[in-house]
Amino acid sequence: MDITQFLKDGASFFLPNISVDIVILGFKDGELKVLLQEFDGKWCLPGGYVFKEEAVNDAAVRVLEERTGLQQPFLRLFQVFGDSNRSFTEEFKGLMKKIGQDWDSDLWINQRFVTMAHYALVNIEEVKPTGGIFSMHYDWFEVDSLPDMLMDHAEIITVSKSQLRRDITLEHISFNLLPEEFTMPELQRIHEAILGRKLERSRFQKKMLSLDVLERLPKPKEDAPRRKPFLYKVKEENP
Repeated sequence: MDITQFLKDGASFFLPNISVDIVILGFKDGELKVLLQEFDGKWCLPGGYVFKEEAVNDAAVRVLEERTGLQQPFLRLFQVFGDSNRSFTEEFKGLMKKIGQDWDSDLWINQRFVTMAHYALVNIEEVKPTGGIFSMHYDWFEVDSLPDMLMDHAEIITVSKSQLRRDITLEHISFNLLPEEFTMPELQRIHEAILGRKLERSRFQKKMLSLDVLERLPKPKEDAPRRKPFLYKVKEENP
């Protein structure tokens, strides 16, 4: 489906007034980062629409795979956003002008959209971003230093980070931001970045080991700059 068909005939394929947006979170250089796409001079979350015969959750999985190339990463629905004036009217109007198409205010895309917001935890090194149907430019940004964002997407990111802070205190999900093998200092830095505070090393390590979800590998990390920390991986029974 090309852009013109999407804009003019999308109502024949997609559910009206419902979209999915995904806060794709990764960790690099000591910072929690989010993948954004540029649209009409501003930035937005990767997102998409729900096919008429498709479950919302399946749509989110599909959009995430299309935008990152990843299959079965950690993905969670965390909130619905639906202000009464929530639409991309001006942005799509500008896009139609750029591609030489007349703007029609009755287009399905001009309506108010309620979005099902998800967050995903990914290993940045494994992500192969794509710009979607609009071939948008993409980049990673630190979650506390966002560029000029469209609509309510900055708010969605802020809420997702608050939700993630709560979730990592209850579930063992932070490992999804790491490669298969990682060190305890790497895991601690991720928790510090999410929680926004420093953690005491020995207490953090004791807590992580007490969960009985980690397996220590026989060889330490070889490329560590100083003392070589042990490598760990998540036990197979705790994917």
